[in-house]
Amino acid sequence: MTQKAKILVVEDSRSQLEWITKVLTGDGFRVESAADGREALRKYMAEKPDLVLLDMILPDMDGLQVLRFLKQNNQKDEETFVPVILLSVKADLDSRVKGLRIGADDFLAKPFAEAEVLARAAAMLRIKGLQDQLRDAKRQLEKLSIEDGLTRLFNHRHFEDELRREFGRAARYNDPLALIMLDLDHFKNVNDSYGHVFGDKVLRVGADLIRGNVRETDICARYGGEEFVVILPKTPLSGALKVATRIHEAFRGHEFVDDGRPSAGTVAQLPVRVTASLGVASYPAPAISSAEGLVKAADEALYRAKKTRDAIAIAHAVGYAFDAKAQ
Repeated sequence: MTQKAKILVVEDSRSQLEWITKVLTGDGFRVESAADGREALRKYMAEKPDLVLLDMILPDMDGLQVLRFLKQNNQKDEETFVPVILLSVKADLDSRVKGLRIGADDFLAKPFAEAEVLARAAAMLRIKGLQDQLRDAKRQLEKLSIEDGLTRLFNHRHFEDELRREFGRAARYNDPLALIMLDLDHFKNVNDSYGHVFGDKVLRVGADLIRGNVRETDICARYGGEEFVVILPKTPLSGALKVATRIHEAFRGHEFVDDGRPSAGTVAQLPVRVTASLGVASYPAPAISSAEGLVKAADEALYRAKKTRDAIAIAHAVGYAFDAKAQ
């Protein structure tokens, strides 16, 4: 990282700036410079560096003011950690403590030697590298905690959290909210005839078909087994039916193929078609006053659709009695 890191040097002394730049570029660093606080803030916001060397005395503003802004920006942007090393002729304890309390990560008192500049920069960049690794690991763990490992859709627990959140928002602002529940027809036969490896592929590809027919703002999840759900924020029943129809037709028109060998003891007659049954419910509606009520209504509609298979049914609980058997 040290050979490619970008360092922003904020220094109003041309001779001092040229010397620091020469030292850093000579060791492989990319250097951006600023002669005052405003220029430093502009360049920092345009493209965040990996490290900032900041003089405490600047012509237009106190270096500590710049430091305070940089650290406040770091707190708002949890994705980025940018260490700051303060530079100053003031080597007294008071200056050091003031800067460190604001959030400086290190302190260099002028005059400083070339070896010290490089050593402090390398140390701060090592710390940044560790911080970035921790952040990435945290993000990955958070992703795993809400994602279904097979389909890469959201998992059941996250679906419930999101539905409660969206239902609360819909109730508060009197917005429409719809829910689609989907079940793959005769999926047990797929596993029995072609093996569970192929069955898993059908689930993964099926998840892609669902994802490809909704908006980015819609929330797709694996409900369990071969069942999926889609939360449609700010969507009335008519809009939800259009989405359900697109998903339904996507399954009807798709051929599932296996790139690998058939499982032992299975009947390899590929490609195969796997249809889907869908239940649709919407809010606001009579008899639905909670997220759980919306799930129950969609589940009841799905149950009716599964009686004939390859169908779309609308929840009776919301005042509709319409079943759309695919033509």
